[in-house]
Amino acid sequence: MSRSAPYAWPISQSAEDDQNNPWTTEEDQDGPTVNVLSSQVQSALQAAGVSSSVDPSYEGYDYGDDDLTDEEDENEDERVNILRKEGIMEEDEEDDDDRPSYISAAMVTIVGGMKRVIRSPQAGQFAFVVFCILAGIYVLMQRQNAAKAAAAAEGEDADIKRPDFVYHHPYVSSSYYLSTKSLKTLQETEILQIKRIGGYGKLADREFKTRLAVVRPFCEFDADALPTTFAVWNQLAPCRAAATDLDFDEEMNIRDKKQFDDVGADLLKEMVADVFLFYSQTFSENEVAIDSVDQIINQFNEPGGWSQCFANIYAIEANIPQELDLYIPSAQEELYNWVNGPNRQFEAAFRIIQSGEWGQYDGFYLMEGDSIPVKNHWLDVILSQVEDNRPFAILGAKYNGDKWDNFYEQIPLSLLHHINGNAIYNTSHPLMERLVGQLEVEAPCPYNSIPYDYRMSQMCVEGALRIVPELAPKIMLNEEGENITLSNNTDMFSKWWDMHKHETPMKETPAIHNYAATNLIPRHLGPEYVIHGAKLYAPWNPSLTKITLVVSEWFYDRSAHLLRKLDEKDHPFSQVVIMLPNFIEAKDDYSNLTVIPTHAQHRTGPDFMDLCEAEVDTEWFMLTNSYHQVATHVDLMFTPGTFKPVCPFTPATYPFCFKFPYCKENVNHAQKFNPGHNKVVLDFDMLYNTELRNKFCTEWKERFGDEGQNLYKGRRKKKFKEGKIAGPSGPTGTSYAAFLFREKKDGMYKFTDRSLYGARDPFIKVFAKEEKEDGMSEEEKHLRELQNRNLTDTDCNCKAHESQELCEGSGMGCIWRPLFESCRPPEMIDGGVPICPSTDAPTMAPTEQDPLDVTEAPTEAPTKAPHSDPWYSSLFKTHEHEKDVAKEKEEEELVKAERERKEKEARELEMLAEAEEEAAEAERKAKEAETEAEVTTETTTETETTTTDATSAEDENVVVVEEGS
Repeated sequence: MSRSAPYAWPISQSAEDDQNNPWTTEEDQDGPTVNVLSSQVQSALQAAGVSSSVDPSYEGYDYGDDDLTDEEDENEDERVNILRKEGIMEEDEEDDDDRPSYISAAMVTIVGGMKRVIRSPQAGQFAFVVFCILAGIYVLMQRQNAAKAAAAAEGEDADIKRPDFVYHHPYVSSSYYLSTKSLKTLQETEILQIKRIGGYGKLADREFKTRLAVVRPFCEFDADALPTTFAVWNQLAPCRAAATDLDFDEEMNIRDKKQFDDVGADLLKEMVADVFLFYSQTFSENEVAIDSVDQIINQFNEPGGWSQCFANIYAIEANIPQELDLYIPSAQEELYNWVNGPNRQFEAAFRIIQSGEWGQYDGFYLMEGDSIPVKNHWLDVILSQVEDNRPFAILGAKYNGDKWDNFYEQIPLSLLHHINGNAIYNTSHPLMERLVGQLEVEAPCPYNSIPYDYRMSQMCVEGALRIVPELAPKIMLNEEGENITLSNNTDMFSKWWDMHKHETPMKETPAIHNYAATNLIPRHLGPEYVIHGAKLYAPWNPSLTKITLVVSEWFYDRSAHLLRKLDEKDHPFSQVVIMLPNFIEAKDDYSNLTVIPTHAQHRTGPDFMDLCEAEVDTEWFMLTNSYHQVATHVDLMFTPGTFKPVCPFTPATYPFCFKFPYCKENVNHAQKFNPGHNKVVLDFDMLYNTELRNKFCTEWKERFGDEGQNLYKGRRKKKFKEGKIAGPSGPTGTSYAAFLFREKKDGMYKFTDRSLYGARDPFIKVFAKEEKEDGMSEEEKHLRELQNRNLTDTDCNCKAHESQELCEGSGMGCIWRPLFESCRPPEMIDGGVPICPSTDAPTMAPTEQDPLDVTEAPTEAPTKAPHSDPWYSSLFKTHEHEKDVAKEKEEEELVKAERERKEKEARELEMLAEAEEEAAEAERKAKEAETEAEVTTETTTETETTTTDATSAEDENVVVVEEGS
C-alpha cells in the first residue's frame, strides 16, 4: 500500500509564512491541494534518487512499515535522513500529551481547507458527517484534558504515562505499579529489568540450580522505616560480586575462618535470587508504603552495590483489609485474631511464590526487617545452604538466645523446637502444602491465636508425640461465653509426620541465628551470617568508663571467695570496696587475693544503707554482696556511639511485681520520688552514677531518716493487725531509677525491658544456703534442721556451674551453652516435674533487723523473674510493651476485693475496738464522776456537821456567859 498524506497542509496565512515554509502548494487537477518541497530540497532528494511527493514530518503520518517492501522501506529511511539533514524534519521525540493528537490535527486541516477539499455535493455531505463525528470526539477529548488538568491541579498524578508493562501480568496484580507517582522508577524498571528478562540470554528462561525469592514483609506501621533496613546491605555485601564493587576487603568482618568462608565466587552463575518487597495491605491505599518502595527500587536500579547480587526486585501485596491486619501482643490471651496480620501475610507469601506468576522459584526466604546481616557474602552462604540441605520443608533456626534459661524446663517442646518464621520455605514440599493449608483452614478458629511458625511446630509435635497444645481460656469461649470444642486432628497430624519424618523436614542452618529480641554484644555472635531479633550493643570500653565494685559483707569473711575468683573473670571493675561490720577486722593482704586494688570500709550504720554509705572515687559503681561471685563474663552493654549504659528493668505490673509484697512496697517507695513510676530495677543490675547517687541518697535520708527510721512511718501501729510488712529497709535501685526519671536524667541510660530482651546476671549466687541460715535466729535454725536433715551444701541450680565440665558433670542433666559460656537446665516433656523446684529467694541482708521490718524477697536479685500464665505470653513481642490486661485485671480485682474485704474487717474490728474503748472510757468516766460525787457529798455532810457543832458550841458559850454575868 502506498503512503500519502491523509490531509493537505493548511495554506499559509502570510507571505512570510510561505517563504519560511519549505513546503509549497500545487493545485492538482485530479484532487485536492498537496504539499510539495521547495526546489532546493527536491534537488537534494532527486540527487539521492528518493521520492519527495509527501510530507513525512506531518504528525498524523503513519510510519508503520508493515506493508512496505524492503526496497520501499530503504528508500523511505534514506528520504527521512535527508529531510532531517536539511533541518526540515526533527529527530523523533517521546509522545507527549501536550502535542496535537492525530484527530485534533485532522480537525485543523479540515477547517482550514474545507473549501478546497470538498468538490461535489456528495463529497460535501460525507465530509459534513465526518466533520460532526470528529467534532464530537474533539469536544470529548477537550473535556478529558480539562479533567486531567483539574486533577493535576489537585495534586493527583493524572498525566503520568506509565509504561505498558504495568498493565500486564504479573505487574498488574500489584497496585504499586499503577499507584506510584515516580515515573522515573517505572521507566528504569522497564529498561533495566523488563527488557533484560526477555532480552539477551532470556533470563526468565534460563535454568538455574536454585531460584530463591527473598521476601521482605512489612506492614503499615513499619513501612516508613523499610528503606533503612537495606542500609546494612551496602555495608555488608550480600555476595562476592557486590563486595568487589563496593571495594570491600575479602577478610572484612571475618574474625576467624568459618565453615562458610570458602563459598565459590561463581555461585550466582548456578543460583539466582530476587527481592520481593511484600506489603501486608494494599499499596494504593498507603502513600508511605509506595514512597518507601520507590526509594528501595531506585537504589536497586543504581549501578553497583547490593543490587548486583539479585536479578530482579518486585513489589507485591497481600491485600489484607486494614481492620484485619492485626498484631496486638497485649491481647493475645483474649483475642483469637491478635496475630491475624502476620498469619495471613505468611500464607499469602507462600501462595504468591508457589503460583509461579512472578517466576519459578524453589522456595522463599522470609526475611523480616529485623533480620540483620552481620558478615559479608551472606546471600552466597544462604544459597549454598539451600543446596546442601535439600530436601527440606523448612530451613532456619530455633531460638539461639539465653533469656529463656531461667525457666527452660517450663517451656513447651513445640516452642523450644519451633523454627522461627524468618526461615527458608520449600514451596514444593508436600508437608509444607499440608501445613499451610491447615493454617488457612484454622484462620477463623481459636488456633489463629498462635503465630504461624509456632503453630506449624505444634502440628508436628502433636503428630510426633500426640501432645495437644493448650490455648488461653478466654480464647476458647464463644460469644455466649460457652467453651468451644475443637476438632481432634491428632491422627491426621500423626499421619503427616509419619510420611515425612524420615527425611527430617525441619532443618537448622548455622548461617541464620534467631535471638528473639535478645540483647547481645559482638562476643555472643558465632558462625551465623544473619541474625534475627537481636539488639546489638557495644561492650564495656575501659578507656571510657571506670567502674568500682562495692561488696557488702556480714558475719563471715565470705568476700575472700569473690576476690580469689575475680582475676579469672572477664569484668569491668577497676577498684573494689568491701563494706565490713565494725566487729570484723579488715584484711591487709587483699593484694594476695586479686590484682584489682581493694580496700575495706567499716560501715557506721546498718548494712542496708551500704548503697549510700560506700565511698566511691570512680564515676560509676555496681553493688553486690559476699554471697555472690562475679560472673565469668560481666556483659555490661552500652549504646553504640553515645555509650549510654544499658539497664534492664521489669515492668511494674501485677504478674511481674504487684502480686509479690516486697516488690509492691519497693515500687510504693519509688513512687514517692516519681509518682507513676513503673519500672523495677534490681539493685545488682544497676550501674550507679556516683554523683547522682550522692544527690539521691541526700534526698532519701531527708525523706526517710538517716537509717530509714521513717520509711514506714504511720504504719507501725497497724503492723500488729496487718502482720509484718515485706519491703526494703533502705534505698534500692528502683528508687534510684525513679529519682533519675524525675530529674530528667534517665537519658543517661538506655532502659530495656528484661521481660522482652532478657538480662544476664553480673553476679552468681554461690552461698544461697548460708545466706538463708545467716539470717535466721537460733530457734529458726534448730527448727530447720529438724525439718530438713537432708539439706545439701549446694542448691539445685544449673546456672551456678560456670564451666562445661561442672555443667555436664552435675548429674542433673544440665546442658552447656558454649556461645554464652553458661549452663542451662534440660528440656522437659510438657507437664513434667522440674529438676530444680522453685524456692523463695532470700533477703539481700542476712542480719537480724527490726522484726517489724523483716523482708521476704530480694532486691539484689538477678534471679528468676516472675511470669504470668501462660509463661510465654511475652515471647512474641518485638517492641517494648505493657502486659496483657485481661487476666491481670481479673487477678487484680480478686486481690483488690480480698484486700478491701480484709481492710473492711480490720476497720470494723478497729471501729468495734474503738467503740469498746469509748464505752469503757465512758464507763470509767461515769464511775469517776460517781466517785467524785460521793466524795463531794461526804465532804458536804462533814462540813454541815462541823458547822452545826460549832453553832451549838457558841450557843452554849453564850448561855454560860449570860449565866456568868
